[in-house]
Amino acid sequence: MSVETALAQLLRMIHCRALTLAALPDDERDMHYDLIRLSCCGAAEQIGQSPDKAAVTANSVVEFTRAMVGVIEAGRGPDAGRTANWPLGDSSTVWQPGRSQ
Repeated sequence: MSVETALAQLLRMIHCRALTLAALPDDERDMHYDLIRLSCCGAAEQIGQSPDKAAVTANSVVEFTRAMVGVIEAGRGPDAGRTANWPLGDSSTVWQPGRSQ
């Protein structure tokens, strides 16, 4: 499997998980993030990463997933599933394609 194919599959998996997590109440998400962390850590170790490096990789994947959940929630509209951890940003400071900052 090519690196590009593996990355595409990983991003699809994270996107699907983020959609599922965004539908859950905040207090039910931590268990799912822990499962993502555990799965990613195991996979990283299987491909040869040291346990320490695998843990860093897994934490990065979890944080990316959390960020995707925040983007999904923000895209649902004002205050839709939003928490204090994910405030809406000022649209004038958000990067937009084709718009110089």
